[in-house]
Amino acid sequence: MTALYPVQDVFTRGEISPRLHSRASLDLYRAALAKCENFVTLPHGGIRARGGSYFVGEVKASAKKTRLIPFIFSSDQAYCLEFGDQYIRVYAYGARVGTVEIASPYLEADLFQLAYVQSADQMWITHRDYLPKVLTRAAHTTWTLADFEFLDGPYDPINDTATTLTPSDTGHLTPKMTSNIAPSGTASNGGATADAYKMFNRSLIEDVTVDSGSSGFIRYRNAGGARRIVDAYWIATSNTIDPSNNANNADQFTAWELQGSNDGVNWTTLDSRTGEIGWSNSEKRFYEFTNKSAYEYHQLLFTGGGGADAAPSRSAELALHMAASDQTPFDLTASDTAGINDGAGFQSTDVGRAVRLLGSDGVWRWARITGYTSATVAKIVLYGHALPNTNPIVRWRLGTFVPGRYVESSSLFEERLAFSRRFSVYASATGDFDNFTLGEKDDDALEFVQAGGGQANDIVWIADSDGALLIGTSGGIRALSGSGIDEALTPSSFKNRRSRTFGCARIRPVDAGQSFLYVTRSRRAIAELTQVQANKFTSDDIGQVSEHIPKKGVVEIAYQTDPDPMLWFPLDDGELGGYTHQPSQDVRGMHRHRFGGAAAGLEWAAVESAVVTPGQNGVDDIWLVVRRTIGGMTKRYIEVMQPPFEYGALEDAFQVDCGLTYSGAPVNVVSGLGHLNGEKVDVLADGKVFRGLTIASGQVTLPAGATAAKWQVGLPFQGKADTLELDVGGQDGSLIGRRKKVAKLILSLLETDMTGLQVQSFMRGRWEAVRMPSIVASDGKAKLYTGNVEVPIDDSWEGQGRVKIRHVNPTPCTIRAFTPVFDAEP
Repeated sequence: MTALYPVQDVFTRGEISPRLHSRASLDLYRAALAKCENFVTLPHGGIRARGGSYFVGEVKASAKKTRLIPFIFSSDQAYCLEFGDQYIRVYAYGARVGTVEIASPYLEADLFQLAYVQSADQMWITHRDYLPKVLTRAAHTTWTLADFEFLDGPYDPINDTATTLTPSDTGHLTPKMTSNIAPSGTASNGGATADAYKMFNRSLIEDVTVDSGSSGFIRYRNAGGARRIVDAYWIATSNTIDPSNNANNADQFTAWELQGSNDGVNWTTLDSRTGEIGWSNSEKRFYEFTNKSAYEYHQLLFTGGGGADAAPSRSAELALHMAASDQTPFDLTASDTAGINDGAGFQSTDVGRAVRLLGSDGVWRWARITGYTSATVAKIVLYGHALPNTNPIVRWRLGTFVPGRYVESSSLFEERLAFSRRFSVYASATGDFDNFTLGEKDDDALEFVQAGGGQANDIVWIADSDGALLIGTSGGIRALSGSGIDEALTPSSFKNRRSRTFGCARIRPVDAGQSFLYVTRSRRAIAELTQVQANKFTSDDIGQVSEHIPKKGVVEIAYQTDPDPMLWFPLDDGELGGYTHQPSQDVRGMHRHRFGGAAAGLEWAAVESAVVTPGQNGVDDIWLVVRRTIGGMTKRYIEVMQPPFEYGALEDAFQVDCGLTYSGAPVNVVSGLGHLNGEKVDVLADGKVFRGLTIASGQVTLPAGATAAKWQVGLPFQGKADTLELDVGGQDGSLIGRRKKVAKLILSLLETDMTGLQVQSFMRGRWEAVRMPSIVASDGKAKLYTGNVEVPIDDSWEGQGRVKIRHVNPTPCTIRAFTPVFDAEP
């Protein structure tokens, strides 16, 4: 019988599902493996042993789950954050950043439900049960975590019950003045008139002579020398405005500066206005500015007027708003509990909640609840502008965020900070991430309620894509964008398109260049989202041919671009899934990774979290949290998967897990390995392999007094690849299912230590070593081999022409192709 030589030189489909193991008619079959463990499929076609993992440190509380989150300011400044039970630690480039530790509210059970989005030195963190937080990096070792405060919104619908809310104060800098010096402070003006106080007496129907000419000032001095911050004001005109009739003594000023001073002599301009013309009777105009400085004196220094310059300058009211940070919280009293928290009234959990109030002048203001007194009384501070009076307020809105109803995901889109919750998306004003004040202008904040599609599916994530805000829901993905091509999303211009996609899990998606990768609702599949036309998308299950891998339950996903495009995803069983993703070259191959050591109930260490950050050498860092049982105790370590070996010196290869490197003078003993006490490790010492050495008292010793200047020490792992039954086509049809006997295997290798390479028939239990003369030097050091090698195999006629390959040494291994040489029955 003629021997058959079916070469397999492409493995870009990786490990395929057992359901496809005899589907030789599929195009992908000849590019697939039955097992690809601790090997990665390369875009070039071959498979290569993955790099080992470098030990960074133990998490703060090894008994509890820990999650990693990337913080990437730029490709030159990237961090990995350790989120544990009520704390955050910071790492960068393989080491912890000093002793930085930030207290956080997040419990162990919350960590994998956290969502986040980052811009420059700030990261917004969200969870449905917590107020949004903002993590800020002020310097390499200076980090803070604080509540993120939404400015003026978003809100629940306007109250439609009979309940009124009555404020006990108005947010004015001044009290309601009854004279120039009562009840407190001092009012004065340039004309030294006795009625200067009437500009601060809360009355809008009086003519107040501000000055006798067309220019002057109106001033207020705080009582007792107190200093206060003012950040807004409004002006109301007289009710007798008649610019055409100067005899009516109505002359409203048209240009001014608002100033502050602490001595009444030296003044700082806080705000200035010109051309404020066209005033009408009892008109009110509002002005805001940014100010953080406190002053004892405030004055409006004005010029110009609506009538003749000789006419007295008159007005009705100047309302200076004291900044909320300077206010003493005051009562907001409800007439009833109806309409408040489903009739339960105010709750202690309302502290921090926003309230919108429609004043008697028809203008909305907003406040924040700072304290809880009873079901009908809460303490507030008022933002924006002072109220005209303390009358009961009928129209009001409570902030939409309360415990269990906080925002759940976040993204940046078109210079807006966007959040989502249930069926709604809330986006800030353009370029003003704190401002969620709804409006109709193009750059105002907006609220979008997800509707349509026939299903009310929760939004589980949002993400920025080309020209659209992607909205991932449990029922599928929609695209929110401006109504026209290349048109910005605004409150008045938007469209919401449904795409034929899978339902989504509450797991952050990743941008994979020309597409998005996301986890489907069941967490048992990974899909690719591709744009087919403007704001129109479609999805494919990228793991369908390897469905048995993600079906174990995907925990999270992270995407690496260098040195090869790969997706990494921890699985519920502790394996680390991998997916080589280069669709332009039809490279789509999954692989599995079992890390050295063992965790309780497993024969391998359990990878529980994985993130990717830019590395210092241009290669991405893959950070992992790995759980093991060491010395009978659960240990969770932070490790960084090392770049795969490429075109280097053998002694620099790092092919061990949870390992460390020693480089220096030749030594026989290396210490500092306490994290692996009692474990058996492999050592690559100056290119020589030592296997099965034991760590004792944090040290490992080379046998027979050997010394080395470069050590790689860590837990061993094996690369394993099982081939499929190849079908080369017989004279009378397929060879699938016919008996075959493999005589030998021809391997094409690249930079491979063959002393650790072994092959085995599926039908025989003996592993055959891959041997070639002169591969091991006289000093016992391995050499890397590139080329072809033949390995005889002891097989049986009961076989299928399949072989197993494994690499057991802590050294490089790359297989470009293999050719099983076999005979088959007719």
